[in-house]
Amino acid sequence: MSISVIPPGPGGVYDFAVKLADRLQAPVTELSRTTDTSGWSGDLMLLHFSGYGFQKRGVPLWLNNEIRSLRKRFRVFGVIFHELYASGPPWGSAFWLSGMQRRIAHELLLQADFWFTNREGAAEWLGKNAPSVPNATMPVFSNVGEPASIDVDGRHPIRERTMVVFGSNAMRVQVYDWNDGEIFKVAQREGLRIHDIGPTIQDAAMSQRMAREGVVVQGRLPAEQVSSALLKAEYGALVYPPDYAAKSGIFAAYAAHGVCPVMLWKNGTPRDGFVPGANYLDGFDALAGGKSKLNARSIGRAARQWYEPHSLDAQVATLKKLSTETRP
Repeated sequence: MSISVIPPGPGGVYDFAVKLADRLQAPVTELSRTTDTSGWSGDLMLLHFSGYGFQKRGVPLWLNNEIRSLRKRFRVFGVIFHELYASGPPWGSAFWLSGMQRRIAHELLLQADFWFTNREGAAEWLGKNAPSVPNATMPVFSNVGEPASIDVDGRHPIRERTMVVFGSNAMRVQVYDWNDGEIFKVAQREGLRIHDIGPTIQDAAMSQRMAREGVVVQGRLPAEQVSSALLKAEYGALVYPPDYAAKSGIFAAYAAHGVCPVMLWKNGTPRDGFVPGANYLDGFDALAGGKSKLNARSIGRAARQWYEPHSLDAQVATLKKLSTETRP
């Protein structure tokens, strides 16, 4: 038996893990402090580590003891590090918890036969702390599908003059709040229609403003319908630091569908192959005066080309290779 161990509850880690689990023949199994694991044993145990998934402050102090016990019952133990530890100013709780979070991640790393992560910054820390452990780094794949092609009859499809805002409630509200609602001014100036895809936004004032601005609210959609909407969209907006965007499922969804991503962030150095103006636009200013109208499609195509080497198929193949090569 092989299993994929995940934190309890829904979310991006769950969606990511399920898609891999089906292909790796390692069913998803939730683990909490009270889970009965007495019957767990077998070939591969693949842990999807997200500290905040296992404990609300990101410090599941019980986790390493549980994994240490389980490790003895499986031939191979691999860890997918979705996150490592938080950081922040001294007046924030993340600053004071960071040390404990590092220790938990470090202990898990030392138990692993192989590790896998989604961004270069995380890989540097992991590699420094376990230089001889087999590993791989790949940005996350799209949880809402990967169209075989973004072309129609060998040509790029005609995109509608739309800007999609996709993701969780909190992620979408950040986009609408950015620079006091800059997205609405940009959409009006550039002749774009905003399409909102995701759970109902609970903020009444924001919902009213979206209605006034003519936002097309599509609500929560099945993955196939999200994919169809993205294939028609010209732009997709998200608030995310460029040096962490490799772990963004929203960016992955835009890129997989050839949408031109518009990344909103005031600071940060692009990594993981991100190049502003090449495979994403750096802020709404990049749309000023319609100067991006002609190259939005080429940027969307470049985003898709950036995405392809770490598609779902590529990640499945890599994890199979790692788990096979590390078997005793």
